[in-house]
Amino acid sequence: MALNGKLWCMTKKSLYIGCACALLSLFSPVHAVTPIPYPQGKLNGLQIAEQVYAVSHGLLVENASSKKQGKDIAMLVNRPPAEKRVSGRKPIVNTFETYGNSHPEDPALESMQMAIIKSGKARGTGILFISNTDKSKPGMMTVWLPTLRKARHINEPSHEDTWVGTNLTYGELVLRRPEHEAHELLREDVFNDCLLAMELNPWEINRYTRKLPGPQCGHKGKAVYVVKSTTKFQYWWYDYHITEIDKKTFAPYRTVYFKDGKKVKTVVVDWQSLDQEDPRISYPRYIYAVTHESGIDSMVYVPRSTILLNQDLPDSFWSLKTLQKYGKR
Repeated sequence: MALNGKLWCMTKKSLYIGCACALLSLFSPVHAVTPIPYPQGKLNGLQIAEQVYAVSHGLLVENASSKKQGKDIAMLVNRPPAEKRVSGRKPIVNTFETYGNSHPEDPALESMQMAIIKSGKARGTGILFISNTDKSKPGMMTVWLPTLRKARHINEPSHEDTWVGTNLTYGELVLRRPEHEAHELLREDVFNDCLLAMELNPWEINRYTRKLPGPQCGHKGKAVYVVKSTTKFQYWWYDYHITEIDKKTFAPYRTVYFKDGKKVKTVVVDWQSLDQEDPRISYPRYIYAVTHESGIDSMVYVPRSTILLNQDLPDSFWSLKTLQKYGKR
C-alpha cells in the first residue's frame, strides 16, 4: 500500500482503527436502533464469538465519543523492543479524541468513525473512516493533514497491516469478523489472574505516562468462557488464539496468539461497566499488547470521564469539514 509509512503512523496515532473502533465498538447504549438480544441457554464457540463481536464492534451503539475533560484525555503509548529501552529514551505518546456513529441514516453505511490527534508533531491530524454495510465493498479513510492543508483518501488497510509503532493489527482491532475464524469452546473456567499493564522504567515516566493504570486485578473470580479461534487465512502471522471471555458481559479479557505452538503475542483489555441495564454495555479502560519475542508493547488508556454516549449529533458531523475545523485548534 503506497501510503503505508508515515501516513499510517499518523493513522495509528489518531486511533481510528486503534481505539476509535475499540472505544466506540465497546459501547452498547440503551438507545440502540437494532437491539441484539441477550443470549439464552448453552452457547457454542461461534455463538460466543458473535456476541463478542457485537459487543466490541458497536453493533448496539447509536454514537459514542471520548473527548478531553479537564486534564483527562485518552492516550496511546508505544515503546520500542525491550533491548532498545535505554536511559533517556522516552515512549512515544499521542493523546486523542474519538467520535463514532454506528447507525448512520444511510442504510448503505455501517458506521462512521472519526479521530483527532491532540498532541505531538501530528497534532490536529484527523481521520474519518466510513465502512459499508456491503462487506464486499472496502471502507474509505480520509486523512486531514493540517500542516499541508490537504486531505488524503485511502482504501481500508489489510488485516495484517499494523499500526506503525505498535504491535496491534487492523485485523485485531476492527476488520476481523467471526466468519474469518473457526471457534471452539474449550471449557468454562474462572479468571484468576491480574491483567497485564505497561511497566515503565523511571526515565519513561512523564506528565502523560504517570497517569497510566497498573495491572488490573478486579476481574479475578469472574466466570469466563475459554474459546480457541483458528484462522482461516493461509500463511498467517498466527495459527490460533485462545481468549478468556466474561460469561455475563462477553467482554474478552485476555487473548493469547500462537504460531507453531509458541506464544507470539498477548493482548489484554480492562473492560469496565457503564452502569446500564444490559451487562454488555461496557468500555475498554485500557488495552495492553505485548509481543513476546521482542518485548515491543503498546497501551491505550481511556479515562472514564472522557466518555460521552448518545449525543445529539447529525450524520454531517462526521465529515472532512469537521476534521478541518478541529485541525485549526
